[in-house]
Formats: sequence, structure tokens, C-alpha cells
Amino acid sequence: MSGKRIKIDAADLVPGMYVAQLDRPWLETPFLFQGFEISEESEIDQLRHYCQHVYVDLKRSSMSADEIQGRQRKADDPVLVAFEQRKPGPAAKPPGLVRRIASKFARIDPTGTISRRLSGLQDYRNKSSTRKEAPKAVSTYNNAVAIMNDVLTTVRDGRSVDVETVRSAVTPMIDSVLRNPDAMSWFVTLQKQDDYSYHHSIATSVWAVVLGRHLGFDRRSLDKLAIGGMLLDIGKTRLPQEILQKPDRLSPHEADLICQHVDFSLDMVKSSHGISRDILDMIQSHHERHDGSGYPQGLSGADIPVYGRIAGIVDCYDAMVTTRPYQSARSSYDAVRELNKHSGTLFQKELVEQFVQALGMFPTGSLVELNTGEVGIVVEQNRVRRLRPKVMLLLDQSKQPIKKNRTLDLRKLPSDSKKPNAVWIAHGHEAGAFGIDPQDYFM
Repeated sequence: MSGKRIKIDAADLVPGMYVAQLDRPWLETPFLFQGFEISEESEIDQLRHYCQHVYVDLKRSSMSADEIQGRQRKADDPVLVAFEQRKPGPAAKPPGLVRRIASKFARIDPTGTISRRLSGLQDYRNKSSTRKEAPKAVSTYNNAVAIMNDVLTTVRDGRSVDVETVRSAVTPMIDSVLRNPDAMSWFVTLQKQDDYSYHHSIATSVWAVVLGRHLGFDRRSLDKLAIGGMLLDIGKTRLPQEILQKPDRLSPHEADLICQHVDFSLDMVKSSHGISRDILDMIQSHHERHDGSGYPQGLSGADIPVYGRIAGIVDCYDAMVTTRPYQSARSSYDAVRELNKHSGTLFQKELVEQFVQALGMFPTGSLVELNTGEVGIVVEQNRVRRLRPKVMLLLDQSKQPIKKNRTLDLRKLPSDSKKPNAVWIAHGHEAGAFGIDPQDYFM
């Protein structure tokens, strides 16, 4: 439970204070987790660089509440501030032994679990296996397809967006992702051969929730991400189908028309009951880019709302892994590499890193080829070592079907090429390569 929070000037921060809130969104700073106890001077330096003031949780701080409140009172009194600067301050009470040990382990914990526990963020755990969750994910996805098909038919007829209907599609999806994100990620990866419009909206919604879950967003925030993801491109229903389906390069006029879908989407949803400011921000800014090269406003960096930054990444990722009239689908691995290539330019570096952590370099359901020449499908992620998932082998070195499929846990095998029997993933393949339908191996 969090306790009383008080405002502290960044200049008055000391070790032992638990920083629960900043004067700006967390994702505008290098701090990946929302909330932490200050234990090192370098953390204070970073806080002072990015913030004028922060909010300190008295209950979570190992420093006493009286000491923290005393520093707050001194900060409000210019005479005491001047006096405080002339004399050395009292030594801060060191963090408790358990917290000091946990903080040390948090720095070397690649899963982020310990940091989440210390920060007070949601720390979601899988509640079912991928295989057990897969049938539920399929049913949930198909239900969402049916609902979104009706929603798009409705808006094409000129009627408004019913947010509650959209929510009825995303609620079961969020539940599935919370139980096990790999199952829904796997099935979404498969659905790339049919109507792009509603499959893309559902996929974008799923990827946004997967990332939000990884970041520790609460259920209310996940709901916003899911609904926003569903409605990002709903304005395209007002565009001519011949432009949307054009296999050749668009003319400047046609490209301008495509850009108008953002305004169309906003116009269609802003009057709908149940649409929050965050959802509108997500729709309006999902084509803005970190370096200012996006549209419609040319926003950059921290000026892009957090929900818009998330939407930009997941929308771009899904577009890359989907077959479209003017481009073939990339493998999930190649799409992730492309995101990494644009990390820090088109997209915020910290968010790209977290998305890759959430998805894995080879998302569940990805078709991959090992250094041995064998081909398999990723059936389960390794949360600690993202390049070493579990792979079910389907084809031998000659690309012939294996009579009896077996699963390799790459985490347990050597990856150093100098060691005998070393195995690693050489590269990914696009969905459907070699005539393989991953659904046959999960259901």
C-alpha cells in the first residue's frame, strides 16, 4: 500500500527517499519503472536533470517521515535553504537490509521482476501455459473479429462508433493476455492472410496490451490501450478502397488522402460516450515520430503523448509482419530488427527496448531456422534470455518433415559456436513458409 506523498524539490533529494511520482510522465525519462527508492547519488543526478520536483512516498521510504517533511519545510523557507547550503546535512538513514539486498539484485535481474516489486507496479505472472490458453485465445480472437466486422459495417453506413461494443471485444482479449500473452501473440501472428482492416485493428490492440502488461500498466490503462488500438485506423473506412488496395506507389495526392485518416478517425470517435483523452491522444498521435518526422502535427520526443508513442510502435510492427497490397510480410524477427534500427530516431529508445522484451526477438508462433538448417516454430518464450526460446522442430536439415516432432529448450543448450553441439536461431521466416501452418501444432 502506498502512503502519503509529499512534494520535494529535486535539489533536496537524498538517499532513502521513495520517489513515487515525477513532475512529468515516467516515459519521458530514462527511468523504466514507476517508483523506486533512491540508493545512489547517480540516481539523484538523473532526477535533478529531468525534474524540478518529485513526490516522495513517506510510507515506502526507509528515511523517516519526520526527516523528509523537515526537508520539505526547509525547501519552503529561503533562509533555511541558504543555511542548509552552508553546513553539511545529516546523514540519511540507510535503506533497510532487505531493500538494499533486493535493490542490488534488481540491477542484475534481466526480467525486471524485482524492480517491479520494489516500484509497486503490477507484476503480472502467467496463470496458464501457452498450450492451455491457446484454444481460449482462438475463441477470443474470433469473437473480436465478428464484433469488429459489425462495428466497421456500422461506421461505413455512417453511424457512430459504439465504444461499449468495442469494449466487449477487447475485454476478453485483455483477460487472455493477462493469463498468458504468448498464446494470443501466437494466434495474432497467424492471422495475416485475410481482410487487413479489422485484423490489423485487433492485432494492434493485442500488441498494445502485451506491451502495457510488460510495462506494468493497471487494468484501466490496459483497457484504454486496447480500445485505442482497435480504433486507430477506423477513419480509413472513409477512404476509397482503390487507394487502400493500390499495389503501386501512391501519388502525392493519394498519400495526402491517406494521412487524413487520422482526422477522420478522431471525428468519428470523439463524440462517442466512453472515449477518454488518452484514447483520443493515442489515435491522434500514432503517426507522430520521435524525431519530428511524423504527422499530422510533426510532434517530437516528449511532446508525443505516451499512449501515442506506444501506438506508433505496435502499429508499425504489425504493418511490417502483415502482407499488404504493396508489400509482402516480413518475419517477426526482421520486423523487430527494423524497430531496433529506428530506435532513438523514429521511436523512443526505451519503449522499443521494452516492446522487444515483451515480445521476444522471436515471438511465439514465429517460424525460425536454426544454425543446423532445421526449421521449427517458437512455442514458448524464455523470459530471461529472449534469444533462447523453446522451439518445436518441424523440418530436418534437408527441409523435409520430421516424423516425430521434438521440442528444444535453447536455454539449456550451448550457444557458443566454439562449443560442440551449439545451437542457435540463425534467422526467422515469414508466416506460412514451407507450407507450415503453426495452428496445427498448438491446437
